[in-house]
Amino acid sequence: MSPLALDHVRELAARKSKAYELLLALDQNLQADGARSQNDARGQDVEACFQHLAQIVDRIQFFEISLDGEAQDRLLALVKNRSNDVASTLTVLALTLSEAEPDRGSIQILLAGYPKWLKAVSDLARPSFLGILPNIALHLEELGDDGVDTLIACLNACDSAEDCEILGGCIDRYRETSGSILIAAAEIASAAIRANLRPVVDKLITAVSPEEMLDSKPARDLLPAIAMLKTAGAMAVCVTVAAHNHSSALHLAKNFPNSLSSMKSETQLAYLNALQAIVEETGTSLLGYGTKQLPALFHKAGEARATEFVALGVAIARRYGRLAAEEFFEQKTAASKLSSTAPPSG
Repeated sequence: MSPLALDHVRELAARKSKAYELLLALDQNLQADGARSQNDARGQDVEACFQHLAQIVDRIQFFEISLDGEAQDRLLALVKNRSNDVASTLTVLALTLSEAEPDRGSIQILLAGYPKWLKAVSDLARPSFLGILPNIALHLEELGDDGVDTLIACLNACDSAEDCEILGGCIDRYRETSGSILIAAAEIASAAIRANLRPVVDKLITAVSPEEMLDSKPARDLLPAIAMLKTAGAMAVCVTVAAHNHSSALHLAKNFPNSLSSMKSETQLAYLNALQAIVEETGTSLLGYGTKQLPALFHKAGEARATEFVALGVAIARRYGRLAAEEFFEQKTAASKLSSTAPPSG
């Protein structure tokens, strides 16, 4: 670039906005890297870098964004970075700013947080994070730094690129909803992945679709309520119930803590597995039983006896029908009463 052009940008940086210092810093970075030719592939990358950074600076100016000293220093460090990914990071930042328009608050959050987020996200999770960021741009003001940090923490907890893609896909599925739902979706997916319950993620996005949230308050409230449970097994049961009825799933999510509070962790797991099996086989018809009488059965008969009783009831439902299973679980016959009290086999 000619000296006159650089002098022009220096004067803009001094008199109009410090944002133009970003362009000067990028010029110094790329020149120091020996990228002077504009006739090869590297030269094309240089042009792309400047085009994207110019778009960023233009938006800072157009929306009259005021960057404090710390935010300015972080952005300067980003464009001064000698790594090979400066082009991709500027591309994503420019695209995300475009998607955030005209929400000035989200633009401000993005400019202040982007360099910090790039440092926080792991190398494994980085592609998934950069992939979803433009799609959630309009929610950045609602998410704030803490919300984005939560999304990054969920991604960083993944042990493989495949798991990052599963979690990122779940977040992206709810991009048209709200910041609170995005966080809840990430926390539910993360818990399911860590518990090796990955199919729950697919069930979730099918059972509680963003489209249904437009017309249903229970559907809108459901994901945050499920995320509050923290236990993957309890979340999985709620997702299974949600496939049948959102209101029932919401009621279950809100009342689960009371049902589980008196159980030891190992008993909780056995109980949740039993309830999951009942719901999968009979839908919500025995949900009342599963949340009231079944915990009492685990407490009275013990984990082994209660687990066998449920397994037999599920087998009856599979072979003889839901109504027969309901009679069994409600202990309406002598045989069902005996089954709930007999010592476990083996």
